[in-house]
Amino acid sequence: MKSIITKSRFDWCSSSDDSFIQLDDKEQNLQKTRYRIPEELGTGWFQSMHLPLNMVIRRSSIHFSSEVSRMLFPFITVVEQFSEPVLCVQSVRKGRVILSDNRNEQEFIFDQDNCVFQHIVFRDHTTKVDTSENLETTSLLIGDSVLSELLGKDSAFSLLSSLQITSTPALSIRKIPTRINQLLHASIPDHLTGNIARLYTQAKVLEYLCAISEYYGDSSELRPPESEIKSRIKQIYADLLKLDGKVPALNELAAKYDIPAGILKDGFKEIYGKSLFSYISEVRLNEARASLLNSDVPMKIIAKNLGYSHVNHFINAFGKQFGCSPGSLRKKT
Repeated sequence: MKSIITKSRFDWCSSSDDSFIQLDDKEQNLQKTRYRIPEELGTGWFQSMHLPLNMVIRRSSIHFSSEVSRMLFPFITVVEQFSEPVLCVQSVRKGRVILSDNRNEQEFIFDQDNCVFQHIVFRDHTTKVDTSENLETTSLLIGDSVLSELLGKDSAFSLLSSLQITSTPALSIRKIPTRINQLLHASIPDHLTGNIARLYTQAKVLEYLCAISEYYGDSSELRPPESEIKSRIKQIYADLLKLDGKVPALNELAAKYDIPAGILKDGFKEIYGKSLFSYISEVRLNEARASLLNSDVPMKIIAKNLGYSHVNHFINAFGKQFGCSPGSLRKKT
């Protein structure tokens, strides 16, 4: 049976050589494999299992050396392509992870208190790890077709809606009860091997899926009144225009202003005609253009104030919006 994952590549950022693991749709099973990281950083392993119902579950464990305690360093870059939209769950049993989406330069932090839920057809992210505590993680990937077959189409959509990830790509960080997370973390047995291990894990994953579906079925979010939604969105817009630096992630804005991320996303587009981040980016680039024309502020400072991690990213965005480089614009003045 082919996997929903057409290709996977895992590159160890902390390795001194060009070491990686590559998997395809014919093989997503991987026995415990040692992480290729320098011994002075620590030791650990990674495991992947392709389940009978065409899901993929993975877990990893890292024991950090005392010499690198309380550090933060890039650990692994994951690039994957899927044959259909996939629900991806990432949960931490121990430790703390910073997930960097390499496509939009956003970062998301999660630990034992919350989980990352993504609805994606492609991903390219780099994981940074906090060495203050040893790390144990579990991730689960389920295609939309399998999710609909197991839960029913309406219930599957309801789950994605409750998680605020009906579109693709979408990401949400949610607090999940420990009792539910424990089902996922305990799903891969150490005392079993072969097909019986895969069947055992499949049963536990189904138990987890039932538990999380029931949990969100009992605790669906209430939609605020329409007038209140518009008021909060307009306040977000006004506050972001005053904000220097990087625009907060959608889930952060949703939590701060107490409005579900999906409603915020759709409501902003309805009011302003464009996505929140596209609109704010255009406004900020217009401000940058005015600054280039009317001041001597260095381009690096302008880029930093706009929230760009590198001046080249600012130059590329500026060129797309105005059809010329910021440097050439300044030379004309």
